[in-house]
Amino acid sequence: MAVDTRNSTSPKQSQATPGMTEPKGKTYDTFNYPASLENKNSLPGENTNNTVVGKQAEPGIVDALKTIKLQDFKEVHKKPCTREGFLTGIGAAFATGGVRVILGAPIFTACSWAVGAFAFGSFAMHEYCQGKRRREKEGIQKVNAALVEKKVKEEMKREEVRKARRKAKEEAGR
Repeated sequence: MAVDTRNSTSPKQSQATPGMTEPKGKTYDTFNYPASLENKNSLPGENTNNTVVGKQAEPGIVDALKTIKLQDFKEVHKKPCTREGFLTGIGAAFATGGVRVILGAPIFTACSWAVGAFAFGSFAMHEYCQGKRRREKEGIQKVNAALVEKKVKEEMKREEVRKARRKAKEEAGR
């Protein structure tokens, strides 16, 4: 006899809580269950800590650190604006540390200044680059909106011309 395949749910799906979906994207994007997983038998505002669903544990630093993979560090240079930020930070660190050493500061102090300059320079350049990308994206959206508007106007003009031609043909044909 043939096996009934009408109810073909994988074991993983059958064990999942109703309403839960697999997270899409990175794991660190979704730590908690969605808000729709509330006890359907409770009154609004009722404390549901003693129900089957219960209160989910709050994610902590350990949970966040578990989501970091070695592959993330291998591909950090592929992220937008990261390369520019690192290069600016390296330059700022070299310049600041070098100037501090030349001016007679102890090496440890100069290194501390260099680390601070690296952090500040990297952060500042990364944020500047992100802002620049955001402005470019907004500009592209404006241009696309203008092009769509232009196409709509041209199409309306063509439609008016077509209607005028049809009307002229109808009047000439009478």
